[in-house]
Amino acid sequence: MDSRAPTVDDLLRLAKEDISRNSLTSAEKTLEQAILMNNQVADSFHLLGYVYSKRGKFKKAILAFQKALALDPFHTEAAIALSSLYNDVGKYKEGAAVFLKTKKRLERTLPGHDPRINENLARRHYELGLLYLRFERFQEAQHEFAKALNLEPDNILNAVQMAKCMAKSGNKLGAIHFLKKTLETHPKCVEARVQLGILYHAQQQLRDAYREWQEALSLDPENKSAQMYLGMLEYEPQQHLMPPA
Repeated sequence: MDSRAPTVDDLLRLAKEDISRNSLTSAEKTLEQAILMNNQVADSFHLLGYVYSKRGKFKKAILAFQKALALDPFHTEAAIALSSLYNDVGKYKEGAAVFLKTKKRLERTLPGHDPRINENLARRHYELGLLYLRFERFQEAQHEFAKALNLEPDNILNAVQMAKCMAKSGNKLGAIHFLKKTLETHPKCVEARVQLGILYHAQQQLRDAYREWQEALSLDPENKSAQMYLGMLEYEPQQHLMPPA
């Protein structure tokens, strides 16, 4: 029997397990314990912010995400979560400011970094993210895709996979917001438009889904996914697809 005291990493792992089981009260207590042990770990505040937001404690969630970013300005997941939460509570200017500030950081190439090394490291994080995704460990998968995006900001597949993880974790609105912001800077990304259409469809926003899949098909007329999803919409009531009068 292991009698050693738990480390912060142990507590974060336990909190992630609680989150995956939707045991949010237990996760909150575990994360607060981790922060008492060491209040300089950005991941602790990011996860606590996520728990607070799921429990409707929005002011506390905002403070937790802000603390995570104060500790690690390159914490992409915390920035996305904070931007999305600001939008959810009607603070659209603050949400846009967080997103743009983070985007500028990601676009900035750090001195002495070899782009080829970054590309190789990003590929490894992407592959690990796919592995986590296969085993439905969505939080860990999102974290790996975020690392890949930090290293390779122009590879939009990383952003698409992050959005998938956010949606699988129950944050569909946050995933939609993230992809919309991504498409503002990369409007010709077919994969992002297809995924955004999927998310709109899941929210019963059929006109929006139709628009994104049509745009994806106009960009890539041979895209099988866009063709399939548009074909699927043929079985939807047509009044749901007509533009408002």
